[in-house]
Order: sequence, then C-alpha cells, then structure tokens
Amino acid sequence: MAVPRYLGILFSYGADSRWELEGQVESHAAGGVGGVMRIDDVVGSVRRGIRAMEGYVPGKQLSGGTYIKLNTNENPYPPSPRVLEALRQAVGAELRLYSDPMALRLRETAAELYGCEVDEVIAGNGSDDILTIIFRTFLGAGDVLVTPAPSYTLYKPLSALQDATFKEIPMGPGYTLPEDLDAHGAKVVIIVNPNAPTGVLHPRATLRAFLERTQSVVVIDEAYADFAGEHVIDMLKEFPNLIVVRTFSKAYALAGMRLGLGFARCEVMAEMMKVKDSYNLDSLAIVAGCAALQDQEWLQEIVGMIVRTRTWVQQELEGMGLYVPPSCGNFVFPTIPDGRAAEVFEALEKRRILARYFRGPLVKDSLRISIGTDAEMETCLQALRESLTQG
Repeated sequence: MAVPRYLGILFSYGADSRWELEGQVESHAAGGVGGVMRIDDVVGSVRRGIRAMEGYVPGKQLSGGTYIKLNTNENPYPPSPRVLEALRQAVGAELRLYSDPMALRLRETAAELYGCEVDEVIAGNGSDDILTIIFRTFLGAGDVLVTPAPSYTLYKPLSALQDATFKEIPMGPGYTLPEDLDAHGAKVVIIVNPNAPTGVLHPRATLRAFLERTQSVVVIDEAYADFAGEHVIDMLKEFPNLIVVRTFSKAYALAGMRLGLGFARCEVMAEMMKVKDSYNLDSLAIVAGCAALQDQEWLQEIVGMIVRTRTWVQQELEGMGLYVPPSCGNFVFPTIPDGRAAEVFEALEKRRILARYFRGPLVKDSLRISIGTDAEMETCLQALRESLTQG
C-alpha cells in the first residue's frame, strides 16, 4: 500500500514541522478530504479587500412596460446611419475569427481625428475598460488615488480592486476644483470633466494650471466632453503625466457597443498595453467605432439638438425655483428643496420616469436627469412640477 505523500513528509520532519503539518492535514480533513469544497470555504478564499468593498451600482435597467429612461445618460437619438450600414456589412462568416487584439484601425482613425500618434491611443470595451487599465497600470496596495467630489462612483471600487487608498476631496463653491487637490499624496488624480453628476465644466486654464504644478499622474475623464465643445487631448504634447479617457456611449449613441478610447504619451501607453485584456474589443465594435468617428457631421447635429434641449430644460427648472449648476453634459442636476430629493425620485418612478438619485452626503439633495427628446423632457418637467407641488 502506497504511503500518502503528506505522511512521508511528516515522517521526515522534526517535531516542530510535524505539529505544523499535522495542523494543515487536520484542517484539510475538516473540510472533507477529496470531498466537495464547502461554499463558506469558497467565499472565505475571496480576497479580503473584495469581501470588504461595495461594488458599483449602475442605474436601473427596467423591463416591462414603457418608461421614459433618463437615468443613465444615454443618447435619445440613434447612432450615425453610417455606423448602422457598416455593421450590416460586417456581419458575416468572418465573425468566426478573433478580432484585431490591438484594434489598429480604430486607433488610427482616432489618431487622425484628434491629431496624435497611433501609439498614443488605446481602445477599450467602454471607457470603464480604459479606466480599469489605468488603475491596473498605476495603482497598487497603499497607493493613493484622489478625485474631486462628487464624482463618478466607479472610481472607488476600481481603487479597492487594486488595494489602493481612495480619497475624495470636496469641491469648492459652484463645484470648482479644490485648491488643495494636489496636497494629499496622490499617485493618481482623476478628474471627470465635465463633472458627473453636476455637469460643471472645469475650464482648460484651470486644468492647465493644475498640470503645471502637480507631480501626480492626472487622468481627465472626458466622457461628456463632446457636449462641452472643448477637450484637453492636445495637451498631451505639453504634459507627460496626462492621460485622457473618452467614450462612445454618450454623444456617439453607442452605449450598447461598449467602446472607449484612452490617450497618453507613447511611453506611458506601452505600459498600459501590457495589462489590457487580450481581445478587449470585438470585431463589430471596432467597425462601429471607426464609422462613428468618421461621421463628425452627424455627431455635431445630434450634439446640437441635445445642447438646445439641455438649455431649455435648465431654464424651465430654474423657473420652478430650483438651483441647477450650469451643465456642459447631456444631463442636468437640479437641487430638490426641503430634503425631498429621494421622495421626488420615487414619485417620478411611479409615473414611469427614471431619473438618478445618489445617496452620498454631497449629492443627496439633487437628482441627475438625463436629456431626452423634447417630448420626453416635457413629460418629465410636468411630472416634476406636480411632484414638487404635492409635497
């Protein structure tokens, strides 16, 4: 009869080692040697930081019935017809093949549009993928990430995944950048611009002044930049510590395709390329992204429509006596008086209108309302008026 391996090891060790190994064997036996692992033991094997963290909570995606969906900042209008035609032509037998792991065609198209080098561009499965790549590249256990607050709520769980320290620094009056943003030992500072959820734009001059003095890696998340009419991708030439993140989910109306871009100096991008997933974009997404970038006329038309509606909605909300920060995104962020934001949020949902409510201390008195079509916004405004007067 063969002697079990652990017994052979046991007999060859001294007393101290024997007691240690016997404890290991006993522990394994308690879980059932050769048996099915208990679920408690499986969950207990999860990294401590993962068990302690809270995951990102996206906006509601409800099914059944008709809702006016103004809670996830989706575009109310369709993507470019050129995108749809390109997708139709791309659907065929070649889908059996892997996509280009480097998404070269999409990166070339983006580089040409934004006036940078191909090696300064990375493509991802939505801007969230680009953010994940950045966090993987720069943050490890104990490293500090700083962001002005309020901000995109995904940054906190992404930091936790890296065992990094997450710090939120409250913004100044009117949601301006904190003056001491670079005084917190940050390895990485991330600024969403225009800000989410407020929509406030941090001017280029303000960002430039910060870049000129900080020794941190600075990530500018430009998910909503197309609605603001300005960006900082051109500043890469001046600031080697700058990384810019863009998405196709908002202005390009491709939230369902999951497409994002990142821009950085080629030396930085070479490091980021090491940690991206191998085939992080499918073939159809690459086709859609190229076609979208090549139809800037459609983009400007759609953006113009949304901006005009946003201006009208902001005026209507202010006419109700609500404070609304000046938005440069595709949403507005009215403050609901008398601590009634959660109540009004629920009242809108009962009327089958979805807005977004955040429970954090800096945002609990406001609702984020995406800009829909004019008809959708008229219905929303009327429901909001009625909800406010019924309190």
